[in-house]
Amino acid sequence: MTEQKTPGDRIARVTCIGGGLIGAGWAAHFLRAGLDVVVYSQAPEREIYLREYLAKAMPLLAELGMAPGASPTRVHFTTNMEEALENAGFVQESATENVDAKIKLIGEIDALTAPNVVIASSSSGFLAADLRSRARHPERILIGHPFNPPFLVPLVEIAGGDVASQAAAAASEFYRSTGCEVVSLDQEIAGYIGNRIQYAVLREILYILSQGVADLQAIDTAIASGPAIRWAVMGPSSVLFLGAREPTLYDDFIEGLTDEMERGYLAPSDFQPDRKLMRAYAKQVAKCIGAHGQAELLELRDAGVVAIRGALQRAKESLKGA
Repeated sequence: MTEQKTPGDRIARVTCIGGGLIGAGWAAHFLRAGLDVVVYSQAPEREIYLREYLAKAMPLLAELGMAPGASPTRVHFTTNMEEALENAGFVQESATENVDAKIKLIGEIDALTAPNVVIASSSSGFLAADLRSRARHPERILIGHPFNPPFLVPLVEIAGGDVASQAAAAASEFYRSTGCEVVSLDQEIAGYIGNRIQYAVLREILYILSQGVADLQAIDTAIASGPAIRWAVMGPSSVLFLGAREPTLYDDFIEGLTDEMERGYLAPSDFQPDRKLMRAYAKQVAKCIGAHGQAELLELRDAGVVAIRGALQRAKESLKGA
C-alpha cells in the first residue's frame, strides 16, 4: 500500500494520555505516521502492555504502510504527566470512560499545556461542552472519537466545534495528515454518529433475538455477508441510492422503503431492551460467538480490516487511472 506521508512540521510530537486499549491503539497509529509519541499512564505496568501491543501491531502497520522514520523506538512511556505534556504538539486523551474523572483530568491537562495545543478526548459518547467545563482554555478542547483499534479503523469523529471551531479545524487537518478519515459534527449529540448507528443496529438485533427469529450467529452472518460488505465501500445512503434502477426512479424507490418501514421492517417504537434481554444476549454471545475466546476473532478482524482497506485503496487508484 501507499506509504504514509509525514505530518507537517507544526505537530511532530503527540501525547497520549491513557495507556489502555484505545491509548495504545492511538500510539500505534501515530507511530505509523512517523511522529514522536509519549504515552502517559499512572500505572507503571501499562508500559509492558503498551510494548506488547505495539509489537503485535507492527506487522499490520507495515502492511498498511509506514511513514519514513516511523519506529517503536519513537514511542516513550512515562508515569509523570508534566513530563508527558512537555513540548506536546497535540494531546489525545483516552482515559477511562467516567465523565467526572475526565472533566478533572482534562482540567489538569489544560493547566499543563500551552494554550494553542489542541486537547482531543477519545470519549465514546460524552459531550465536549461537559468535558471542557473546568478548563481555563475551553476553546481548544474537543472530541476526537476513534473506533477500535484506532490504527486500523481510520474514522475519527470531531465534535464540540461550536466553541472550539479553530481547534476543530486544526485537529481535522492534523488527523487527516496522519491518515485518518475525519467527519465533523455540526452540533453535539451524545454518542456522536457512528456509535448511535451501531446502537440502532444492536437494538434491531436484540428485537430479532427476542422474537426467536434466529440465533446470533445467523444474525451476524446476515449482516457481515450482506449489507456490511457494501457498507465497507460506501455509506448506507449511497448504497440505497443505487437501489433504484436509475436516478429518475429514486423517489419511487424511497416511497417503497417508506412503505416497508410502515409495514413493520423495524422494531416497534415501544421496544426497549431490558436488562434481562441484555443478559440473555451476552450469554448467547459468550456461548456461540465467543466459545473459543477472542484470539481467532481478533486475528480475523485485524487481517480483514487491513485487506479491505488495501482492496479499497487499489480500487480507488484503479478508477482514477481509468
